[in-house]
Amino acid sequence: MANSSTTLFMLLLIVASGSMVQASEGAILDGSCLTNFGICGKNCDQTCCEKNCFDDFRDRHPSPVCEMLPGSALRLCNCYHDC
Repeated sequence: MANSSTTLFMLLLIVASGSMVQASEGAILDGSCLTNFGICGKNCDQTCCEKNCFDDFRDRHPSPVCEMLPGSALRLCNCYHDC
């Protein structure tokens, strides 16, 4: 059986393999929601991450950031916003 960090990594790879424009709405953190737009990298850098987040959640106080995935070199485009 895979440990939880391996399972999380595999799940994130599956989510990230979709279109960068297609977001997957996820966790609710301290009254805020988190939407992941995929991997920050060649195809979508910090500026692209910001644009996607602001375009989709303009009226919900968006806060985009390319964050390091713990235990990996990958960075994910996360958009924190009001639910």
